[in-house]
Amino acid sequence: MKSVFLDRGPEGKRQNAILNTNVPVPEPAEGQVLIQVKSCGLSLVRVDILEELQLGKECLPIGREVAGVITKIGGGVTRCKVGDEVASLLPVDATCSGCAEYCVANEYDIVIKPMRVSFHDAAAGIGDSVRAFTALHYLARVCAGDTVLVINGATSSGTIAMQLAQHWGAKVLATASSQEERIFLESFKPELAQVIETDQSKKYALIQQCIEETGGLGVDCILDDGVSMFPKEEEDPALSPRKQKKLRTLPTKHEVISALGVGGRWVTTQADLQIDPPDSRLLHMRCASVSYLNHAVWNLSCGQLGRYLHILQSAIDKLADGVLRPNISRCVSLDEACEAYNKLPSQTIGKTVIEM
Repeated sequence: MKSVFLDRGPEGKRQNAILNTNVPVPEPAEGQVLIQVKSCGLSLVRVDILEELQLGKECLPIGREVAGVITKIGGGVTRCKVGDEVASLLPVDATCSGCAEYCVANEYDIVIKPMRVSFHDAAAGIGDSVRAFTALHYLARVCAGDTVLVINGATSSGTIAMQLAQHWGAKVLATASSQEERIFLESFKPELAQVIETDQSKKYALIQQCIEETGGLGVDCILDDGVSMFPKEEEDPALSPRKQKKLRTLPTKHEVISALGVGGRWVTTQADLQIDPPDSRLLHMRCASVSYLNHAVWNLSCGQLGRYLHILQSAIDKLADGVLRPNISRCVSLDEACEAYNKLPSQTIGKTVIEM
């Protein structure tokens, strides 16, 4: 069968997607199912987590968000049967790629796909929905009446987070770092409370507009897409031009904290976040908190399977009801998957889906 992997080279310095056309079809073990993949949502491989778990190899599987049909089940499987249409978020330490013609998944990592949800919508939405539920419900405890700021709201994960927050009755603000993102966010339905431009010419616009929009109180929750941690960091010649450009559009730590209200919650994806004493005092004065978002953690702990299954079911139900609507920027074939994956770092709007 065909399968896509991330080739890191012998020293782990490369990051190139490769298509292998001679991979044996995997066999489901005890408690596993074999899925004929119909669609796969593309996301960057979490190399940092794999290296932390000492699982960094020369070739890593690509694609964790899949939707397809079960063709074979292993021993002890009771939650599904052959022929069921399912969606799955494969664990970060999975050994087979979801971006392939077939993959295996644990029965506790899948959810039955309703007929009214297409394969590409299920694959595009399942991972970002789990991320949004984790950030907004389990970490930020967002409820009706809260004001939520989503950094880089035009991304696939940002779009789902905004929809979920609006569904729960929150007022949502979002940032845009380009004209294309601003146009997308201004046409967003239901309408956003504010679209904040964060390019270089709009210095401190984030703080000013958050304070104005909330009557001087500050926002209740900020969901970031990374932050700029050090002054002039984007001018580091060791960084790639693409990385420098992204850092220029990200808010600084001080801007994020200054935009928070009393009791505010900052949910960050910045794994190496460093909070200096002045910023720590500012958080303390606001009685604010910082939470680290790593939605891959759910299926790394056997003690959280029940809660994780509840999240998967809630996510697929909201996709079926139209509450959550994935923003798919393009669909490509498996033969084009390598090129599509290599372009992911520069993609700022929507999700790329591989269709088999």
